[in-house]
Amino acid sequence: MDSSADKGQELPVKKPHNYRGTTTRNLRAREVGRFNDLDPDQPMTVWSVDSGDDIPISCRIPLLEVPAQLPLSLTISLDDLSDPWATIPTVDRILRWAEAVSYDMSGVDLVMGRSLMKKLCQTPYNRKDPWKAKIYRYRNTICMESDDERFNDDNSSFANWGKVFEDVMKTGGRRTPGYRCEDVDVRMPRLVSLGPLKILTNSRISCQLSENRVDKPESYVELKTVGVITTEKNEMSFKRYKCRNIWAHCALLGIETVYIGYRTRDGELQKIQRFSMEDLEREGEQWWSSEVMLSFMKKLLTWVQSKTTDGATYSLTYDGQSYFSPVCLFPEEHDDLARIVKSSFPDED
Repeated sequence: MDSSADKGQELPVKKPHNYRGTTTRNLRAREVGRFNDLDPDQPMTVWSVDSGDDIPISCRIPLLEVPAQLPLSLTISLDDLSDPWATIPTVDRILRWAEAVSYDMSGVDLVMGRSLMKKLCQTPYNRKDPWKAKIYRYRNTICMESDDERFNDDNSSFANWGKVFEDVMKTGGRRTPGYRCEDVDVRMPRLVSLGPLKILTNSRISCQLSENRVDKPESYVELKTVGVITTEKNEMSFKRYKCRNIWAHCALLGIETVYIGYRTRDGELQKIQRFSMEDLEREGEQWWSSEVMLSFMKKLLTWVQSKTTDGATYSLTYDGQSYFSPVCLFPEEHDDLARIVKSSFPDED
């Protein structure tokens, strides 16, 4: 590494209209396997697309069943809806799966979680929203883990209502509040191609459409909740912010369909609406563009590739202190991330 890298590197963040050239035509995502780690006390159930084996029962995705009657309450009496694996880094989960199925990592440029991808690509629009990631480059593969605790804050009422909404959409709303949600916790490692970049990530798949062939990418469905729209300001916020965030959550991983549940401030589900990714883009076309987000993320990740070397750890930060804040990359020790990666793929003697 040259001496300038020791002092850190900066990538300016320009106005959104400056990011062009990478569109959804340059974005591809394919499923490479599945794992189910609902119970941390049990061995992870894994499956690889290349194995030729049938998908294990515990890795099969539930069918969508939209409730016939609304409204429904999303409030619950259980205090603990937390994910027992929430404290385990996403890179660790992905690499555990890769090690278990002997996945070939030689063609993978980056490993990172879905939430971090969603955060990075929206930076040109979220200029006051800081983030931080830690990086370890190993055998030319860059492993990136969020270093922002907000990604792991999943204890709000809104988050819990979202979990109940997912369960409602898998049972037709037949269950009543007061039960433990998430009978299954299927995670799907996916290889995302963004131009020449190959990114190994994972996604939690809620359910799939029953009208299509099951266990096919075009069948997979995301489920999200938003506040009911009662004013023009609510509508503008939905189109400008919510649609963009949901698009980034789904489209980057090749998910084509999302069902959005509209809830009151008291947690009452009043309406359910189906959107395609194209629908979301049309809703927000006045305020945001998928081309801007994809072009920025490609530029950022290509820049990180060019500024890092094997065996080194870094911090990648965006402080959001001003409209002209750059993304900064500088060497910093992250022994925890290095240990995770090396434990899955130890160096050969």
